[in-house]
Amino acid sequence: MILLEKFKTWEATRKNLGYKLSKFYLHNLKIRFFRKFKLKNQQKRYGLVSTNLETYAYCNRKCSFCFNNERFPQRSKGELSTYFWQQIIDQLAEINFAGRISPHFYGEPLLDKRLPELLAYARQKLPWAHIVVVTNGDFLNETKLRQLIEVGVDHFAVTNYDDCERPILQELQKKFPLHIHVRSYKDYPKTDRTGEIFHKNKLVQKPCLRPTSQLVINWQGQVLLCCMDYYAKEVMGNIKTNKLWEIWNSPKFQKYRRILQQGQRQKIGICKHCDDPGVIPW
Repeated sequence: MILLEKFKTWEATRKNLGYKLSKFYLHNLKIRFFRKFKLKNQQKRYGLVSTNLETYAYCNRKCSFCFNNERFPQRSKGELSTYFWQQIIDQLAEINFAGRISPHFYGEPLLDKRLPELLAYARQKLPWAHIVVVTNGDFLNETKLRQLIEVGVDHFAVTNYDDCERPILQELQKKFPLHIHVRSYKDYPKTDRTGEIFHKNKLVQKPCLRPTSQLVINWQGQVLLCCMDYYAKEVMGNIKTNKLWEIWNSPKFQKYRRILQQGQRQKIGICKHCDDPGVIPW
């Protein structure tokens, strides 16, 4: 029954996209099944399984539980140049990266008009990567969704930040169930990011594996310790001045990973009151 339901989901998506059997199933079997074996080997060798690469720092929303809200001091905002995006992707291609590629940090990726071009480059260079667009869905329609799937996007993780369902998102999920999942902002626990969102002042003593497995680069090219670090307080390096793998394997980065793997969050300022579960962000 489970396999039958999955097949129905795949077929509904394929037919609505108008794709031939060969094109649709060859790519999706590769990315959603066979890729996992390659990714496990990469994890053992490099640790890295997922990336948050911010191309555009602006967001149209000001959610109360996000640093983009006016109650927080705002960081400088801009966009990552196409040149440095390509540099990052090229360096990930050196290991034929098979993990997750997501073009976001605290901005809304669909505001970036270059997104189809950037993701097309990523797909060309990283044929095994799982490309995921994490979005609030405010600028998502069928035309945009089809365009991005065509250039290589595998999944849209959409969070509805309104208090009611949005028909366009529900319709897209119904037509393309393999490629889009919509959830409400009410459906997930809110993290006290670096202890500054809710100021719970809770001391958490448990391991955090995010820095071991996730690469986070903001629009300025700074490689950050963690995706919680909105203000770039813990910068491991900058891809504009150093090679990606030099930064990823640097003594500083390795030291911070050991501390967090041992659950000693109190030794790092931004981690002391962070209540993120610290699991591997696949």
